[in-house]
Amino acid sequence: MIFIKTNRLLLRNFQSEDLNTLFNYRNDLNCSKYQRWENSSLEYLESLIQQNKSLKILDKKTLQLAIAINSTNEIVGDIYIGFKNKTITLGYTIDSKYQRKGYAYEILKSLIDYVFDTFPQHEIVCMVHPDNEPSLQLLKKLNFKDEGYEKSIESIVYSLS
Repeated sequence: MIFIKTNRLLLRNFQSEDLNTLFNYRNDLNCSKYQRWENSSLEYLESLIQQNKSLKILDKKTLQLAIAINSTNEIVGDIYIGFKNKTITLGYTIDSKYQRKGYAYEILKSLIDYVFDTFPQHEIVCMVHPDNEPSLQLLKKLNFKDEGYEKSIESIVYSLS
């Protein structure tokens, strides 16, 4: 199931063949240093793929979707979407070999438009480690508002409504 298609990318369900790529970038220190994954083992990631590969709609459930290149279907990252009350939390990871190519901006811009069309009464939030300068700049470019540092989660909270 494809949720969003942009000029270069697809936001789609995970597929079984994504496992090795997902495992490789989730275990790359350059890619994962600001993430809070509790588990990035093959077994866990295979379970994550199985849980998320048959979702058909965004329906206020927590889910993880793959970001893939249109022309090759190769994944370049993934997006977490979590629902709680009227707040949607987004988390994103781009494989380090695909960073700084505008992929995160392109897919997040389209996802934000989709979310606000589908859930107009919701707010979107992202939590970013204070040292993750590229992500801080990305959220500013997407017009997120800096809500300040939250010590309990060791992150700067950004919101968009």
